[in-house]
Amino acid sequence: LHCTRPLCLGRRRLSSDAHMRVRTPFRCSPHPCEYEIAFVSDVEGDLDYFNRWVAGSRCVAYTGSDEAALTLTHARAYFVYGGDVPDHGRGSEQLLRLLVGLKRAFPRRVALLVGNRDLNKLRLTSECAPSDLARPHWSIPAPHWDPSAPTLSQHLEQVAAARGGGATAASCDCAAERLRWMYENTLGCPATFEARRAELAALRSVGSATGDNGGGGGGGGGGGGGGGGGGA
Repeated sequence: LHCTRPLCLGRRRLSSDAHMRVRTPFRCSPHPCEYEIAFVSDVEGDLDYFNRWVAGSRCVAYTGSDEAALTLTHARAYFVYGGDVPDHGRGSEQLLRLLVGLKRAFPRRVALLVGNRDLNKLRLTSECAPSDLARPHWSIPAPHWDPSAPTLSQHLEQVAAARGGGATAASCDCAAERLRWMYENTLGCPATFEARRAELAALRSVGSATGDNGGGGGGGGGGGGGGGGGGA
């Protein structure tokens, strides 16, 4: 377990180290039982970083050369993900699939914690729903926490001006542009829409994913500038 400061586990104090081994005596046995815990956090869609972390891990490994699934390497290995899966890199969906797959394979030995970048995507389930997309764009205000952020209408007007050819805010109003506006102006991840588009295009093995209502802008974001953590 890579730490930035010493940890306290009960009365045991553990200093920072590349790996952590916790010896916990079972009450029913006079012999200690050794557990090894791997921890990483804030990968934010940077799959290359995550792959380097896995390559150095004693607890977590890929099941094959195609890097399509993860496994725990021994019976006393545990894994904790500290939160913030998506946003800045182009591997968010792939990372989500890997982590969820590992949790399903080892439900009692894998813990997936959520961070702010995970939690704030929950709003997409309502704001990208058909009932909310039916709201007039001019009725949706700017985020109250950022006085400098444009309203959805102002964003659509900018899009229309860039498109030209008689485009209007109403003609540019679609699910993809609303999602782009949310990412860029309300979720603190302005690069996520295009990163997500690029990831979906790669997963679909096509040249580009579209950006209209049926396109590849949706979903939980594609994120990540190499995360915190490290370790086993």
